[in-house]
Amino acid sequence: MPFTRFSTILALVLANPAFAGSSLFQPKGFIQNDQGEQCWYHQKVVEGSHYFHDGVTANIGVLTFDDQSCMQASEFGQTVNKMMINNVISRWYSRGDANFKNRESELFPTSLLQKRGQCIQSKKYPATGIVVDYEESQESIVRVRHGMSAQGCKK
Repeated sequence: MPFTRFSTILALVLANPAFAGSSLFQPKGFIQNDQGEQCWYHQKVVEGSHYFHDGVTANIGVLTFDDQSCMQASEFGQTVNKMMINNVISRWYSRGDANFKNRESELFPTSLLQKRGQCIQSKKYPATGIVVDYEESQESIVRVRHGMSAQGCKK
C-alpha cells in the first residue's frame, strides 16, 4: 500500500507540465553538432507517457532532427554531440542554477523506477535529474526522448 501511495503522488508530480519542463520545451530550434553545424529539430510533448517509468506516467519530449545525418558520429564518437544536446535539453528543466552534468562521461545509468535511457544529474539539486534516451540510425543521433526523473540519478 505505501508503494501505491508513493507511485500515485509521483505520477501527479511527474505529469505536472510545469514540473516536468514540458511547458518550456521548444517546438522548433537547432542544436550545434561537433562540427559547429546547426542541426534543426522539431519537438512534441507526449503526455502521460510510460516510456521511461513503469507504473507512473510523465510528460516527455520527443526531439527529432530534421536532417537525420546531422548528428553524425565523428572521431570522438557521439561524445560532443550528446553534450551539445544535453546542454540544450537541460535548460528546460529545473532552475537556471541547477548546473547539470551534461558530459557523456558524467551520465548515470539510471534513476528511481527508470527502465531505459540514461540520467543527467543536477550538481546543485540532488533530487533533480533528467532521463534521456538517444535513438541512433547509421551512426547518427536521429531522435532524443527526455523527461524528468523520479528522483536524482543513481549508479
